[in-house]
Amino acid sequence: MDYDRIRPVRFLTGVLKWWRLWPRKESISTPDWTNWQAYALHVPFTFLFVLLLWLEAIRSRDIQHTADVLLICLTTTALGGKMINIWKYAHVAQGILFEWSTCDLFELRSKQEVDMWRFEHRRFNRVIMFYCLCSVGVIPLIVIQPLFDIPNRLPFWMWTPFDWQQPVLFWYAFIYQVTTIPIICICNVTMDVVNWYLMLHLSLCLRMLGQRLSKLQHDDKDLREKFLELVHLHQRLKQQALGIEIFISKSTFTQILSPVLQDLPGFAAMMQYLVAMIMQVMLPTIYGNAVIDSASMLTDSLYNSDWPDMNSRMRRLVLMFMVYLNRPVTLKAGGFFHIGLPLFTKTMNQAYSLLALLLNMNQ
Repeated sequence: MDYDRIRPVRFLTGVLKWWRLWPRKESISTPDWTNWQAYALHVPFTFLFVLLLWLEAIRSRDIQHTADVLLICLTTTALGGKMINIWKYAHVAQGILFEWSTCDLFELRSKQEVDMWRFEHRRFNRVIMFYCLCSVGVIPLIVIQPLFDIPNRLPFWMWTPFDWQQPVLFWYAFIYQVTTIPIICICNVTMDVVNWYLMLHLSLCLRMLGQRLSKLQHDDKDLREKFLELVHLHQRLKQQALGIEIFISKSTFTQILSPVLQDLPGFAAMMQYLVAMIMQVMLPTIYGNAVIDSASMLTDSLYNSDWPDMNSRMRRLVLMFMVYLNRPVTLKAGGFFHIGLPLFTKTMNQAYSLLALLLNMNQ
């Protein structure tokens, strides 16, 4: 059926291409470490900003000030790691997206499949719009607040080779941060959303496979060919799941290990930031859990097919494939954590336990 299977992610990859975080060539099999335009864009902004933050934290003699600077240090350092990760593995994700959009094996062949894709795409777009509003909406609150402070104060503390608290020199540091902060935010949000879409699309393909397995009929003349095609589809999805895990593993791992808490100006900014941080941990687990659920339903889908009336050879093939399907399809973060809803609840529980411990220590 004529439907763009990866419609939501095309704009996102276009944004990443503009920021030189995604391969500009369609067919590339290795990382492009000679992308000098990417270095020219991100070294003076993202990576230099990270360096200046760490220098401020190292040179500080006030423990409280050091702790405040380290909060944003950890966030920007994780972002730098995510950029290096996407430079290294973007060709893997690009190959998977290209296969999903062009390969006949993943073509939508019924109205039911097209409706499922459209519904999930619309829901994904609404979720992402809300997430982007929460994330990007914090930027004006961060950069406008310091303009009303006396004496002058930067949005984030960082080391500079000059005294930025002087009225004239302040504007150099302030303009640098006003330029850098939106770049960091847009790149971070876009990279996260691409990761989530890959997991969503993988879960949709597994649901599509389950629907096709349940529709197998014993009197179909092309039963064997259709069955073997679905087995091949499942094998390709498992291989793609490994590729997706390589692409998202390190970035999701850093997202889990370094939850960010910032001293944002005002209650509204804090609430927006809190929602954005929770969604950064929750959405990957939701889409990762969808992959697990969709894969676990394949056995039931195949059992619901017309296998009792198939010939003995086909029943043996079906039995062998059902035994093979007992091996779950899961994605891991950092090779340790299974990305699913239990991971979200465990992360939230550990965060609350740490908060309770800190409160007890203060008392």
